[in-house]
Amino acid sequence: MTQIYVVGHKNPDNDSIMAAYAYANLKNMTDADNQYVPVRLGDLPAESAMIFEEYGIEPPALIERVGEGDVLVLVDHNEMGQAVDGIEDAEVAEIIDHHRIADVSTSAPITFINLPWGSTTSIITKLYEYFGIDTDRQIAACLLSAILTDTVILKSPTATKTDAEHVEKLAKVLDVDPVEFGMKIFKSRGGDDDVAVEDICGRDSKEFNFGGKKCWIAQYETVDLEGLRARTADIAAQVAKIQEEGGYDAALMLLTDIIVEGSDFIAAGDTDFIADAFEISFDDGPVWMPGVLSRKKQVAAKLIDYAG
Repeated sequence: MTQIYVVGHKNPDNDSIMAAYAYANLKNMTDADNQYVPVRLGDLPAESAMIFEEYGIEPPALIERVGEGDVLVLVDHNEMGQAVDGIEDAEVAEIIDHHRIADVSTSAPITFINLPWGSTTSIITKLYEYFGIDTDRQIAACLLSAILTDTVILKSPTATKTDAEHVEKLAKVLDVDPVEFGMKIFKSRGGDDDVAVEDICGRDSKEFNFGGKKCWIAQYETVDLEGLRARTADIAAQVAKIQEEGGYDAALMLLTDIIVEGSDFIAAGDTDFIADAFEISFDDGPVWMPGVLSRKKQVAAKLIDYAG
């Protein structure tokens, strides 16, 4: 029996964590020849920790790297810059993702499921249905929490009809109102005043390559952007530090208000590249971008198109 790690991306968000846990659970019920172990590449997001504690679930173990002989299932990513250290020496057996198809390559054909839905856990919810396996309360809580966080309670432009159907179904399993459940999840992150700037900038960050430009894009979601703006100078300094120390051509921080529905853009490095793509100017500091809730669909996709 082969041990296979199910792993999300670095600096994991709730979707990455819950996708690893829920998919490992599904694979262990449908593949008796292997043992699937959910793992993570960073600290648990507060909302993930809350769900695991409330529903009595053992969180995925933390790993730092893999190597020769290790077998992986990648969830919620397929970019080398976001993957576990040592992946080039390991075997990738499957990929389940909802982002653009990037640069992870394999030596043999694999199962690669990539669908343009609002979260990877929405794909995994459909796979439970495909195999005719009912989700218990633990799995339903994991899946529902991640769909709601990744789609910003279905407000994000990435949210689809399928995501909404899955939210309705999973909420019935838990007997909860999905909007109230979603707000509870977002509020579990705590007050912004208590969060260190390092955590604000590092809680959900990803590395991208846009036409040869190495870029770092992070997103922090809040229900009180006005309160968070009092810390803009410190956040901007941290973004600049990350850009310089990480050797990035550009760094972009999204401070996203899920109630007002928009984001402040804070950038460092090659801000002209970002400003030109969005037809904005950073000359006066951060820029408010109304309606921008999705890093994937509204930010990364636009920079990919601009890089051409």
